[in-house]
Amino acid sequence: MASTEPAQLNRAGSLLNVLLVTLVAWLAAQCVLQLWHGIAQPIVPTAAPAPVADLLSSHWTPRQAPSDDLPLTTLKVDYLGSLKATPLRATVLVLRFAQQERTLTLGQRLAPGIVLQDIDERGLIFDNQGQRERLPWPTERPVIGLKRKE
Repeated sequence: MASTEPAQLNRAGSLLNVLLVTLVAWLAAQCVLQLWHGIAQPIVPTAAPAPVADLLSSHWTPRQAPSDDLPLTTLKVDYLGSLKATPLRATVLVLRFAQQERTLTLGQRLAPGIVLQDIDERGLIFDNQGQRERLPWPTERPVIGLKRKE
């Protein structure tokens, strides 16, 4: 039994030596990195630049006809359904056009030259070959088959 204790102490001592050498090597590496990169300076927050005034923004945006003046669309578009979102411009629509059902969001193309330009509380606004046209929301149908619990 006496012969195993010195072997265990020798093993523990060598393990301790390995840990100490590893610690010294790590500290030496940290010192070298500190000297190499220098002492980190504190970051001073800079003042945000003042926003630029939009003095000429109205000159650069095209004028659009008010929504009241838009003619109803002549396109053969059928409204099948939608997932109305808030804001309304984020609504996902399901439309039938040219015997195809399509899912559209704002800015997507229905067909070549026909783009869903805007969605408002009165309906959809299409850009049809440069002409703005409105497709009004369909009249709401009564809900059938559901009972309201009170």
